[in-house]
Amino acid sequence: MTGSARKRRFSLNARRAWAAAAAVVVVSTVAAIALVIAAPWDGAGPPARPRAVIIDQLAFTDANPDFAAAASHQLEAAGYTVDYYPSKAVTVEFYRELPSRGYSFVLLRSHSTQFIYRRDSATSALRPSENSVMLFTTEPYSQVAHADEQRSGRVAVGSYPDHQAEGQYFLIDPTFVANSMHGQFKNATVVLMGCGGLSTTDMAKAFEKRGAKEFISWDTSVTAAHTDAAARKLLSHLLGDTPQPNEAVAKTMAEVGPDPSFGSKLLAYP
Repeated sequence: MTGSARKRRFSLNARRAWAAAAAVVVVSTVAAIALVIAAPWDGAGPPARPRAVIIDQLAFTDANPDFAAAASHQLEAAGYTVDYYPSKAVTVEFYRELPSRGYSFVLLRSHSTQFIYRRDSATSALRPSENSVMLFTTEPYSQVAHADEQRSGRVAVGSYPDHQAEGQYFLIDPTFVANSMHGQFKNATVVLMGCGGLSTTDMAKAFEKRGAKEFISWDTSVTAAHTDAAARKLLSHLLGDTPQPNEAVAKTMAEVGPDPSFGSKLLAYP
């Protein structure tokens, strides 16, 4: 074999060796990438923060931005990510989707009442009715909106005779909470700051059916100023030294007392 032939064969063998080595590198790299992609995430890193919501329907007649800011700060200091919804956002559809939004603490700064109007199915006239506690929205009443739920009694009509607010608005019934809402609250704490939220247990049981762990509210009418003061104290206990609802309520009542105008008391369910 001539020298030139040996050089050509050596050159050919060298190129083949380099090609084989490159192929090994490429295959190894692809395999390593595949292993990285296939490896499961081990959950390292900080866990997701729990979420809280302040629903400020009461601001429609009794705005208190200082309360909203202070309550948000208390919840954030306790580790929550906080969403705030002003009164104009509180519609029937807003309540329908509320459980599906993943909140573990729900602060309802909202009007509630037992004195409402329902549409008579025979005459279509609005007739006064006393019922289990209902939550106000700020959605103006319409005879054609939510027609099926009007007929079934899951929504009703209310107004504000003692406030400088005209018009009629939709309210939601406990049966709306239990049967028309979407999703589950997943052991959420629910605090209803409005009047008589625990004058009966109907609303509390409806939230319980929808996945709430505990429900706190008043046994009869309450003024806006008193419920705001009490809620600040209640949050300090629930989020701090006394997470058990009954004990937190007892401490709050010892500090703020019954409502001076109506004598209402804060209660916990169950």
